[in-house]
Amino acid sequence: MVSVLLFFGIPKGTLGTFHPFPENSFPDSGKKPLFITGFRHVNMAKSKNDLILRDRLQFDVDAAGDAVTVYGRIDLSDYVNVVSLEGLSIKEIRYQLRDPNAARTGVPTQPLIISPASVGSMKLYATTSAYESAVDVGIASPNLISCVTTSSYREAITGAAGDTYASFGNEWVEWSTPDLHPAGYPVVTDVLIGIAAENCNRYADTTMEVDIMLIAEPIKLSKDDLNDMLIQAQDL
Repeated sequence: MVSVLLFFGIPKGTLGTFHPFPENSFPDSGKKPLFITGFRHVNMAKSKNDLILRDRLQFDVDAAGDAVTVYGRIDLSDYVNVVSLEGLSIKEIRYQLRDPNAARTGVPTQPLIISPASVGSMKLYATTSAYESAVDVGIASPNLISCVTTSSYREAITGAAGDTYASFGNEWVEWSTPDLHPAGYPVVTDVLIGIAAENCNRYADTTMEVDIMLIAEPIKLSKDDLNDMLIQAQDL
């Protein structure tokens, strides 16, 4: 699992990369505000037989900043064959959230919310079962391949001089395929990408995008493996 947090006022010595703001950014804080960013090295395809598949999905955010649970489908029909007992072992799925309305970069503006004293969140996940609601999806859910949650909070702080400042934080937490399935996740069906959002009012009434990169290795299945996988995939 990788967790990326953004904080203000982190004391020196905390693991991460620090980017100091101007001394007078928060005049009543008593400390120089700091930014901390977490990161990790990403392992990509290693085997000569590995496949790398990419797709881009779109989803709509309503006027309240919500997106009901929706799914995009990654078509794997060219790589799996039930009759020939051919499947894929999914090694990794990577997610990149995009804002197509950001004309120069496509990078979403953080935080996900603009209202003070509020919290907004999104969940992205890969599965072979179509859960009716993202509320039911967690790392204990059957047929879950990977899962990402991202959250933002925002609050207003009033200084001694009566000036008001905005304090906010962002979090990106990822349970990747190597975390949940170290040996890989075998599939003989398409993969579904689930998306849901709550109170992300910065993006109210807009269309957002998520880029997907899937790394998998072709495998040969036994009949017992195939029967187990088909039973698990009945909800698809």
